[in-house]
Amino acid sequence: MRFLFCIIAFLVIGEAIERPTFEDFAAGYERNKASMFNYEGMPAFALSENLLAVLKQPNTKLNKYVKYDPFLNLYLVRTDFSLIPAPMGDEEKLTRNDWVGIWDPDKPYIGHIKYLAQNINERDQLDFNTKIGLLGTPCCEMLGIALNNGSFIGNRYLKHFMKYNDVYWGDIGVDFVERENKFYVNKVRKNGQFLINDEVISVDGVPIKDLRKLNEKILFADPSSTLYFEVLRDNVDLNISTQVFAKDISKFNLPNTKPKPKPTNFRSNLGLSVNSSLVVTKVDPKSKADLAGFMVGDKILRVNNIILKDFKNLQTILANGNDFNILIQRKSSKLPLHNFDNGLIGDIDAGGDGNFQFFIRLKK
Repeated sequence: MRFLFCIIAFLVIGEAIERPTFEDFAAGYERNKASMFNYEGMPAFALSENLLAVLKQPNTKLNKYVKYDPFLNLYLVRTDFSLIPAPMGDEEKLTRNDWVGIWDPDKPYIGHIKYLAQNINERDQLDFNTKIGLLGTPCCEMLGIALNNGSFIGNRYLKHFMKYNDVYWGDIGVDFVERENKFYVNKVRKNGQFLINDEVISVDGVPIKDLRKLNEKILFADPSSTLYFEVLRDNVDLNISTQVFAKDISKFNLPNTKPKPKPTNFRSNLGLSVNSSLVVTKVDPKSKADLAGFMVGDKILRVNNIILKDFKNLQTILANGNDFNILIQRKSSKLPLHNFDNGLIGDIDAGGDGNFQFFIRLKK
């Protein structure tokens, strides 16, 4: 009888958290609707005042973004406008009895967290039908991004996702497995310090009681940081320190999202190299530019009476013409002028700053 009473008491306590109403989550939507919107045809969610998580959809892609993470299927976008993110809660602190839901103004999506993924190749799971949206509590705290297959991406992954401009997840080259509530090395991919069947006792002095937390300790570790493992090998305690490196994602063939650096110089096939300030940086010996009289340090001002803005203008003009009258500026230290009395020099104008301007004729 006493045993039965204990069971009933346990069930009563387990059901003590009252189920929230649809109106609770509709209110959450109204309060946080500015943090979720459509971005170039894809669902997007504010993570901070200028960082956006955009869920990639089939046959779509963004042209401008910080990175695309293939594990999360998310783009990270830095916006030039201010965002209003929802306050982030801690999904790890919730129990199986805590209610969660997807904020929606029209339909209830309410239930519980069923399972937190043990590694990056899995997804956190919910025990109710879902849609793409923000997963949150009745108190309006965001817990992650809900997907339409009963899973979600928890905040702990999103916080790591927005921490780096490149796709980075920590690795030590070792995979673990749980057997009879103990944790063992299951595979050694790239680490000479561990052996298969080493039992992991603690990491950084914290006893290991959960495979998920062991894996995430490594996944979320900073690049090149050091983790300290206590392991049991053949009944002998060992201390192993190992450095964290980036997980290999080469199999995904990700596009390079970094903007290409702007060119800083231009070289003409006439033997003339010019930097972004339109200053001559090189003259090829015996080239047409050399024979015409160009020198390193000359600044090109105009070509055929066209004032140049950058070397792209110069590049276009030289590509589309054959005969060029080029106004240059040269320091007086590069003279005397008798070196240029071959008839190629036109009007010479000496300024008060020790620079001279004159024309050089250049032909293809």
